[in-house]
Amino acid sequence: MHDIERSHAIVKLVLEAARVEGATRIERVNLVIGELTFLSTDQIEFWVGELLRDTIGEGADVVVEERRPRVRCAECGYEGEVTVRDDPIYHFTGITPACPECGAAEVEVTAGRECMVESLTASR
Repeated sequence: MHDIERSHAIVKLVLEAARVEGATRIERVNLVIGELTFLSTDQIEFWVGELLRDTIGEGADVVVEERRPRVRCAECGYEGEVTVRDDPIYHFTGITPACPECGAAEVEVTAGRECMVESLTASR
């Protein structure tokens, strides 16, 4: 369900950016979705495309790059990717993964929580 809500927010942002720039047609929307958002990239791609129908973005290519989670551990200094299994509870509570090297819970998430419009291509 939150895939649709996020898709609405993305489309609102894209259409507003295009309006500000005086675009008459949106040709491509590039998105970055982090795995820790637990959003379905397929669903986001589908719903953004659907929500752009009957707008200047109808038919635009919607490209989603999925970003792997990365952490930096203050305990052991590990910096790199971390694997997080999908659990339905994380869709509501979020998660901060533990360090895969030492197991410390005090890690900084440096990637994987993104949900952003990286760029869009439009014409006037």
